[in-house]
Parts: sequence; C-alpha cells; structure tokens
Amino acid sequence: MNSKAQRVEYLKLLEEAAKRKKLNALRDRFDILYGWQLEFINATAEYHECCLCAANQIGKTFTGTYIDAVHLTGNYPEGWGGHKFDRQITMWGLGYSMEKTRDLLQTALFGKYVNGEFEGGLVPKEKILGWESAVGTPNAMRTVVVQHSSGGKSVCQFWSYSQGQHAIMGDVVDWVHVDEEPVDQKIRPQVLTRTINGDKGRGGRVIYTFTPENGRTDLVVQFMDNPSSSQFFMMKGWDDAPHMTQEKRERLLEAYPAHQRDMRTKGVPMLGHGRIYDLSEDFIVCDPFPIPDYFYVIDGMDFGWDHPQAHVQLVEDRDNEMFYLTRAYKERKQSANDAWGAVKSWAEGVPTAWPHDGLQHEKGRDGGVQQKDHYEDAGFNMLFEHAQWPTGGNAVEAGIFELNDLMMKGKLKIFRGLRTVLDEVLQYHRDEKGKIVKTNDDALDAVRYAYMMRRYAIQYGQRAQAQEVYIPPPITPLGSRHGSRTNLRTR
Repeated sequence: MNSKAQRVEYLKLLEEAAKRKKLNALRDRFDILYGWQLEFINATAEYHECCLCAANQIGKTFTGTYIDAVHLTGNYPEGWGGHKFDRQITMWGLGYSMEKTRDLLQTALFGKYVNGEFEGGLVPKEKILGWESAVGTPNAMRTVVVQHSSGGKSVCQFWSYSQGQHAIMGDVVDWVHVDEEPVDQKIRPQVLTRTINGDKGRGGRVIYTFTPENGRTDLVVQFMDNPSSSQFFMMKGWDDAPHMTQEKRERLLEAYPAHQRDMRTKGVPMLGHGRIYDLSEDFIVCDPFPIPDYFYVIDGMDFGWDHPQAHVQLVEDRDNEMFYLTRAYKERKQSANDAWGAVKSWAEGVPTAWPHDGLQHEKGRDGGVQQKDHYEDAGFNMLFEHAQWPTGGNAVEAGIFELNDLMMKGKLKIFRGLRTVLDEVLQYHRDEKGKIVKTNDDALDAVRYAYMMRRYAIQYGQRAQAQEVYIPPPITPLGSRHGSRTNLRTR
C-alpha cells in the first residue's frame, strides 16, 4: 500500500465500513436486548396498545425508542417478532412537555442537535432528510423526516400533551409512543382516534412507557384490571435489568422515600390499601437453596390459553412449619405438551393440584375429553380430584386469608428471582368495591391450589418413585366418605 491511490482507496473502504456499521447499529442492538424487551416487541404484533409500566432506570424509554427507530427506518432485524409496517410511517412521540420530548425521545432517536445537525441517535444521521424546529423550546423539533427502506419518507412528530387534547387533533397516525403517563385522561381517547385508521386502514399501534408515579390512574386501571383483547400490559423492575448493579441500587434507594420504593424499583403502582398481600418484596423473598429430601413437595397449576396457564412448585418444611415457593412457569397459548416440556425437569413425579375447570369437556371429540386429561397424557401427575379443602369446597377467600397470614408471619417465602409470582403478588388487589380484580393472577391461583391440596404432597426425595396415594373425596352432607386410590405416575 505504497501508492497514494492505494491509500486513498483504503481510506474510502474504512469510511464505507464505518458508515455501514452505523447503518447496521439498529440490527446489531437487537441481539443484546433483554428477554422482556423482546417480549414487549413481540406483543406489538398482536396488540394495538402495549403498556410498559416499569421501574426507573431499567431501559423502558430506550425499549420504546428502539422500536420507534426500527419502524421509522424500516430496518427490521432478522428475528423481529413485532409488528411490521410495509412502507414509510407517520409517527407521534408524546411527552409531558416539549423539553421532555426533546430530552427523552428526540435525543434517543436522533441524537444531540449541535451546529445544525444531529449526531449519536438510534437513527443514523445519514437517514435524517430534514426537520422543523418547535417554537419556544431551544433545539426541540416539531418534525423530523427519515429515509425509509421502502424508498419513502417517514415523518416523526413530537407533541406535548400538557397542552391538552386539542394540541394533538387532526392527523391519521400509524405509530404513537407515549412516554410518561399523561395525567389528562382525555389524551388516550384522542390518540386512539388518530390511530384507528392508521397503517392503511388496518389500525395503527400505540405504546406507553412510564413509571407509575401517579398511582392507580384510569389508564393503569384499564390495563391492569380491565384489559381488552387489543391491550397488553407488562410490569418490570430492577431485577429484570442486570445492568442495575447492587451499588447503583443502594445509591438510588437512599434517595427514594419508603412509600415510593416499590413503584420506583419494581414499577408497581401505589395501590394503597387495595393491595391484598400488602407486604414488601424484600420481606417475602429468600435466597434459593437445595431442597432437603425430607421436605414435602406438591405442584399447582392453572389452566389457560388466551390468558396464561401457570405452574408452580410449593415445598413444605413440616418440622418448622415453613412453606417455600421454589419454581414457577407462566405462558400464554401453550399446549399441555409444550408446558410439560418446559417444567418436566422439576415437575416429573410430583403430584399436581388443578382447578375444577379441568373437568370441562372439549367439544368435537368422542364424547369430549376433559381438559385435565391432556395434561395427564402429556406427563403431569394430576391428582385424582380437583383442588378443594379437606372438608370440601374451594373457597377463594379462605385461601387468600391463610396465604396472607403465612406471609405476614414469615412462614411463606418465595425464592428470589421468581418474577412470575412476585409481580402478581405486588399487583394483586381489590377494586373500590372490595372485589378481587381477576387479572394477572394465574400463578397465585396455582399457588392456592397447591396449598389447598398439600395433604397429598410427597417427600422431595421420593418424587422419582411411583406413589400410591389414598385420596378421599370431600365429606358429604350426611358425613359419609367414599375413598379411592390412584397412582401418581412417573413418566
């Protein structure tokens, strides 16, 4: 490489390589996203409204702006499971004020605006074709135009919802990112109106990313308690973000008032006295430990398809009257065989408690097949009868009372890191009329079924052996009893 021409050509190759690296940065970042971030992305394919209710500093705004950037450019990474637009889009970025949209959304997407150009954002500056400044806020943009991979031009507009719903009227929009929850409850209906005919009439998409500082607002209640078939809700905290080191956590915790800590570290809306298990996470968790063979073990499950099915494992130290929740699995739209494949390593040979709806028959088969039979065939050691108390009945309030009493006494601990269960514990609550809100409680229901049927638990060291267990039915009104036997099989 002695000639000047060769050196010039080499420099051109280096510049081209650097340019391509910038252009491919979006795709490269896809490979290092956390699992929950991928889950949120995937949810946008099925749901028109997706809400990420999250703790401070775990990457909630980045999650949203990453999705924004991919849609604006059309550079979908290989393996992308979220919604895809087949052409350029019109996008809105909404924040509390134009200063907030500039600092949180605009800067993340396009970078710092210095000396008349952008640098350092998720969207490569080579893709930025033009922009229009917002009035009254230095370096804040009203509109940014982005080159789309289809050849068209995507338009990103930033709006402040503190100006009220009238500030965001008029357009048909394909994609909206609402960062920070609007206090004005009229904003959401206006956003939905703007997106209803988006994506060429198929309906646009809306994502919300915020820490629930305002507590149980109408928006939070809508997603947590009464979600429609087009809505997805996710709550994530520090335990879901490995970059939140212990040193960072301790430093931030000192700055948070005690009553705000669950909200700021776990993304839990402040539910006040509506919470059923009104205990801090730190009080109910313990570090995982090897289970001694003389402990007793039983699994619990809750059926589901559109809402998740759940499987948990409860162990009991009868000598010390302690219970430990050690395993949990929860997933939507999974067959019995899929679920068995996921939990077989810890569920094999363990009796499984199940709810009464397992007795329902499927239509379209010879006489109908009971739901529980699919799980029996898959490999689960289903107990002979559905979950009920020793004296009969399956009263929910009795189970909640006993589990809450155990937790308050420190007699029921949940292994640290079981977010599937812990998130439900933190959200489980009653509405204004005192009625239990039946959403996001699948794992807790499974825990209750296991606890109700703990009399049929086996010793942990015996779970690989076939066990013959006497299972008496509930006492009849006349006090008579008829027993039967069943084999708990190992598959």
